[in-house]
Amino acid sequence: MLKRLCLLTSAIVMLPLAAVSAQERQPITNATCDELAARYDKLPFTDILPLEAGPVLVDGEEKSITVGFSQTGFNHPWRVSMLESLQAEACRHPNVELIVLDGNVDVAKQNNDVRDLIARGVDAVIMSPVESAALVPASRAVMSEGLPLVVLDRDVPTDKTLFIGQSNVTMAEGVAEKMAEDLGGKGKIVVITGLQGSSPAVDRNQGMLNVLADYPDIEVLVTGDGQWIREPSVPLMEDWLTAYPEIDAVFSHAEESSWGAQLAIARANRCKDGIKHYTFDGSNAGFKAVKAGTFGADGNYTPFIGDIGLRAVLYELTGKEIPDAEDYAQPGKNLALPDSPVVTAANADEWIGRGWGDFEPTPDPCL
Repeated sequence: MLKRLCLLTSAIVMLPLAAVSAQERQPITNATCDELAARYDKLPFTDILPLEAGPVLVDGEEKSITVGFSQTGFNHPWRVSMLESLQAEACRHPNVELIVLDGNVDVAKQNNDVRDLIARGVDAVIMSPVESAALVPASRAVMSEGLPLVVLDRDVPTDKTLFIGQSNVTMAEGVAEKMAEDLGGKGKIVVITGLQGSSPAVDRNQGMLNVLADYPDIEVLVTGDGQWIREPSVPLMEDWLTAYPEIDAVFSHAEESSWGAQLAIARANRCKDGIKHYTFDGSNAGFKAVKAGTFGADGNYTPFIGDIGLRAVLYELTGKEIPDAEDYAQPGKNLALPDSPVVTAANADEWIGRGWGDFEPTPDPCL
């Protein structure tokens, strides 16, 4: 199987297009098409918008199809796993090419990247935006060209062909219910959000608040922006440990933030406080941390939705109806994916090996 793949870097320098074989390494994931094919059957949603392997015919003809993918950034392995699932689908269709761009978690960069994709003549755009409102101009540019635009994970409040994602609200409700149960319905918590302004951060916070409305004796002491990663979470938690002598739990929107909070707790010599951790991301390392008791619950939001995004644009380009795409509160259509169970100690063994990533959990600094 021969394919052409290319990558634009943050410096807008394009690597040479090159025909690659099934054994050659693909950008970012460093996986071959053979390796991705072996993983394809383990993806969770291959039954959604199913598509047979082989050339994709447009108007009965086998034409070259170029799809641009603008990713928030590849600074987090969750984002790389999303690309892995997209590449796995692309490898099944020899006339489908990908152009992959790294937004470097910069809204201006990602807006420019999407316009670059349009200028390069792509047939469709898949985007996972850094922030929701900030990527409206790029989305409008795609739609004004009459190109299919499929948005993954984080929505944009403007017209698009399709938004695909799981519900962060209901997932957060599940994690918050476990926290409330473990706390016995009362306690003091701190909240480390994902990047503020992004739709998952907004929705995960809303899901938590929905549950806490039924638990008036659980007090939210403070909320801060952990940006989905570890580094900003450490100083946030350090400040809160100084300000608040009693903290019963940390509700973090990302595993990396939870590991950062743990480090701060150990540095502050507060391990003896027994502060509990509730988090999200759905990595295998996170599930192992749940089993070990480091996390009380892990919201199981899968990154393996890139393959659905590619199938959706191929459905659009070939004139196939997208089943279950519905109107929703935002402009455009929504394809809501089913929730995955929140992972707790009760089901961690079932889910270890079904999450993303092959790295080990950060050792608990309090042990």
